[in-house]
Amino acid sequence: NFIDGSARGLPPAGNTFYQMKSRATFAPMGPWLVTADEIEDPHQLQVRLWVNEDLKQNYNTDDMAHKIPRIIEWVSSVHDLEPGDVIATGTNHRGLSAFQDADKVDLEVEGLGTLQFNIRDDLKRTWARTTRLEMAEQGKEGTTPQISGKYA
Repeated sequence: NFIDGSARGLPPAGNTFYQMKSRATFAPMGPWLVTADEIEDPHQLQVRLWVNEDLKQNYNTDDMAHKIPRIIEWVSSVHDLEPGDVIATGTNHRGLSAFQDADKVDLEVEGLGTLQFNIRDDLKRTWARTTRLEMAEQGKEGTTPQISGKYA
């Protein structure tokens, strides 16, 4: 289990992908790691994510845009891979909206346990709770707008 967080809307202007993804505490992992031989088929795992006990995601890894061998092939064409490296494979964004201060998040992947953590935003910003699927159904693209707080 791995949550690949992003810092939305923070300075500096032109905040890069690296700056959004590489903040302290932005990649919680666990509750344990397994080796490839411990998972019969990584493309047949149920994934569920709750925010404040509200189920936001419920999908199977057979819905992944790119299969794991292709992901490893691409990453290894850009970087040398070493034992112990972790590759985040992405998520199904349809049920997601921005995490907000004080949110309790639970991520469960079949056979990998449940990762639990709380969100802290010192800027106390709020975002629309509209999911990406709801945005698409409204004919809108992109992320939900920030409603209040610094940089709104």
